[in-house]
Amino acid sequence: MNFSDIVGQNEVVNSLKNILKEHSTRHAYIFAGPEGIGKRLVAKVFAAALLCSDCNSLEACEDCQPCRLFQSGTNPDFYVLETEGTSISVDDIRKMQQDISIRPMYSEKKVYLIAEADKMTAQAQNCLLKTLEEPPEYAVIILTAVNINSLLETIRSRCILYNFRKNTDEEIRQCIKKIKGSELAGIDFIVSYADGVPGKAIRLIESEDFLLIRDKVIEIMLKLRNSNLTEIFDAYGFFEENKDNIDSILDIMLMFYRDLLIAKKAGKENILINSDKKDIILKNADRYEINKLIKNVNAIEEARRNIKQNANYQLVIEVMLMKLQEE
Repeated sequence: MNFSDIVGQNEVVNSLKNILKEHSTRHAYIFAGPEGIGKRLVAKVFAAALLCSDCNSLEACEDCQPCRLFQSGTNPDFYVLETEGTSISVDDIRKMQQDISIRPMYSEKKVYLIAEADKMTAQAQNCLLKTLEEPPEYAVIILTAVNINSLLETIRSRCILYNFRKNTDEEIRQCIKKIKGSELAGIDFIVSYADGVPGKAIRLIESEDFLLIRDKVIEIMLKLRNSNLTEIFDAYGFFEENKDNIDSILDIMLMFYRDLLIAKKAGKENILINSDKKDIILKNADRYEINKLIKNVNAIEEARRNIKQNANYQLVIEVMLMKLQEE
């Protein structure tokens, strides 16, 4: 994949291409933006171009040895630091620093990608700072982050910041067409759901069960208005069975309450995200007070934060459901 394959992010892409054209690479960059916006993809395209043997090209040639190794995922001059856990530790950074002390094998540069750098502990960030203060001349470090404020100011001040904006609806349509190769049924809902983030659209079109899950979530939400504690605990079973999809489920809940708010305050059907559910939304909007809908949104966001902080999953979900059920 090359820069020409990236949909949107024109300002970021053009700036990176100018860096390659002028051979003015700096030692450290931060790619900041929502999860799924394409930060890691652009980082890899930039890394491939930096490692390519054709120094006068703005795109990776894909034919030289560094490019072939990069495509196969075995280029020793490209190092990716990522974690499936909740944090990037100081030991992770020290391991990267051991590698960074070794000169590149195939290219003039070595590129280091720290994915989700906002997961670095304070110790890890202070450790990385030593490398950012005195980096080897061949090293390029790219940090991706959703919450840039989680990074120390001393880290941010030593990096070039690129903010990734949300894509337009038309750009999301282009992304979907690139993946599917043709127009897709239900594309309007997918575009609305994506909210300018290609990663959301991709997850949706790759999930065969998403629409079925959405129907079940909406059913549960509507039943909560007249439920008792036994029914709330029964509803928890669905959340337990779909624990791996909890982010998407919380998104569905937020979008449904958002649509109820839009229907109640503006009555405009054409801006509903769940446009295919407009009859259900319009029918149920009067059942909720605006303040109650806002409280429900806050309860869902609080649940998301608690889950990310590794709170007890069952307790978080049950408390959320009870808050949604309250008058």
